[in-house]
Amino acid sequence: MNPTPNPEATRPQAPAKSRLVPWLIGLPVSIFAILMLIGRLMDDPQSEQRWVDRETIKICWKQTAKPEAERKAQEFRSQADCEQLEFAFKQKYDENP
Repeated sequence: MNPTPNPEATRPQAPAKSRLVPWLIGLPVSIFAILMLIGRLMDDPQSEQRWVDRETIKICWKQTAKPEAERKAQEFRSQADCEQLEFAFKQKYDENP
């Protein structure tokens, strides 16, 4: 008796490597996309403006601390300008800069 060959047994098996590659690419891309979505949903438009206002106050104090001859820009003339910016920040956000 001659056994008939099983067609599935003679067919070469797909290597496990071919199934692993999409996972190695897809998983990090999926995680990155999910993190980007979470970051976008948690983004507060006011937080960016608050950061800009804080940095403006820091720059103001740095500029007024320099001698007038060394200042590159004359945006902030005196410490009163910086104090006014801080006061406006406190009123707008109800916290210290």
